[in-house]
Amino acid sequence: MTAIKSRRARFFVILGRKKFLFASVLLLGLLLFPGSSSTAQELETDLIFNGSGWGDGVGLSQYGARSLADSGVSAYEILGHYYPGTSIQKVDELFPESFVSTDSKPLWVGLLQNQVDVTFRLKTGSVQLCFDDPELCVAVANLEEKWKFAPDGTGLCAFSRLVVAGDEGWISTTPSGPCSGSVRPLVSSTTVNVPIKGRIYRDGILRFRTNPSSGRLHTALEIGIDDYIGGVRELPDFWPPAALRAQAIASRSLIVRHLLEQGPIEDFDVLLSSLCFCHIRDDDSVQFFGGHTAEKTHQAWSGVVGGTSGQVLTWDDEVIFAKFTSSSGGVTQENKNMGGEPFPYLIAVDDAAAHTSAASNPFTTWMTSINQQSLGGPFGFSWLNDFEIVSRYKSGSVATVRLSGIIAGRPSEILTTGKRVRETLGLYSPYFEVEVIPRFSDVSSAHPFAGEILGLDDLQITQGCTSTSFCPNGVVTRGEMAAFLSRALKLPDTAGSSSFSDDDNSGFEKEIAAIAEFGITQGCAPEQFCPSDYVTRGEMAAFLVRAFDFPASDGDFFDDDKDSVFEADIEALYKARVTNGCSLEQFCPSDYVTRGEMAAFLIRALAGS
Repeated sequence: MTAIKSRRARFFVILGRKKFLFASVLLLGLLLFPGSSSTAQELETDLIFNGSGWGDGVGLSQYGARSLADSGVSAYEILGHYYPGTSIQKVDELFPESFVSTDSKPLWVGLLQNQVDVTFRLKTGSVQLCFDDPELCVAVANLEEKWKFAPDGTGLCAFSRLVVAGDEGWISTTPSGPCSGSVRPLVSSTTVNVPIKGRIYRDGILRFRTNPSSGRLHTALEIGIDDYIGGVRELPDFWPPAALRAQAIASRSLIVRHLLEQGPIEDFDVLLSSLCFCHIRDDDSVQFFGGHTAEKTHQAWSGVVGGTSGQVLTWDDEVIFAKFTSSSGGVTQENKNMGGEPFPYLIAVDDAAAHTSAASNPFTTWMTSINQQSLGGPFGFSWLNDFEIVSRYKSGSVATVRLSGIIAGRPSEILTTGKRVRETLGLYSPYFEVEVIPRFSDVSSAHPFAGEILGLDDLQITQGCTSTSFCPNGVVTRGEMAAFLSRALKLPDTAGSSSFSDDDNSGFEKEIAAIAEFGITQGCAPEQFCPSDYVTRGEMAAFLVRAFDFPASDGDFFDDDKDSVFEADIEALYKARVTNGCSLEQFCPSDYVTRGEMAAFLIRALAGS
């Protein structure tokens, strides 16, 4: 007895470390997979997504526009198809008194945010370097000179010219002034390079403003609306002109609406001033602005922009929210399906044109495969075993899905949206089908213990009864039980063989020795372990309570364990929330434990330990 107590004391010291390990693993959604060290195996593919389209599928389909234009459809007809009920109007006629019409450069495009200083170089033309408040110009830059606008250490800012390479090679102009400055072109052909951006800008004024929150510098380009559209990178120049014209009008509509909503720069509040002191950033997720650098490589686009100058799409004399997408899955979808407003012009329309040969759409079909943790982890699952598409919108895009798996050791389900699944995984579009790949041929994704079995496989507690099967209905032997527990607790290999005389020919001799060494078992009889005997539910309760040191219970939850020698263990297992019994108020202590049930017991025990 003394020897047994000594071994159990050693075991609980080790178990304390194990409990900390498993609690940490499960808290992180079991992102630490078995073998997550340098010898880690590659994560398995559990889900295959087959889809169509690229983007959210709302509004103008660019590949659809390409195909329609190729067949002779005009730009205005294309826009009328994808934005039904809209009209084309001119900005200056629609809003003659608004700053978007009266100001030749109403748009501020954010180039840099929160910089300590900003450097720039004159490439062509001529510029003045000025402070804006109060207005004071202090220098004229020469071609290829490198200049810097930065704080001078006195609370003011100064323009400095680089004369010698290195930090000490800057000469400041005088006087210094407030940290609101500008680089103002004196001729229309002026171009300025901003080295950190790697791009050249034309037809605009560089503006420097202080972030009221951080005190650092924002840099924006003050520019005209059509000049901005000319530098937007959207479609290749070789696409049909009608497609380019349709895109130019949609892009202009989008930015004009944005301008009208935000108002002139002098009306900006602290939040907008802190974000970028601009109406839109050049790296905006909807429209990327490449400046004159983009214009030079897109001559056809620039010509189209000029040919549609001032034209915007309207609904009831209001500029529309002209969303666009690369392509849909065959039918565009309503804006409200993607969490937006239910605009009457952003509705489901036919987009079969986007998938014709003329469209040359590389996203007519796409496929991606992932492991279950990539999706399950962000939703709180330790293991995700099933994915079901519950409903679709009339466009065919996924509306709702049901995720099934293990959360905190228990089978759980979550109903979520196709939109959120797409955002979580970075899928090309919300138009997709899903194939769930079971880890084992005899355990379907809908199997009652599929999540727990997946967990045992990921934790390398078992790899199944064969290379492709788990045998979930197979009965667990005492030898297998020893292996499950030894691997689950990561017990160290004990030196020598076990003290049992009947396990010499067992494939689980080392695991039997390990659980005996750490006081989890004393065998089935003196010097006997009975490795081939099946494990009853009562015996399983005893194994788990000893292995995980679950506290005793003073309750009496089951009616059928009164005559069982394992009653105390059974009640402790219930208190630890590892079991609810085999039925209402029944535990079935004499029934044998299947491998599927064992998976469930072990995953719950690990979660509760």
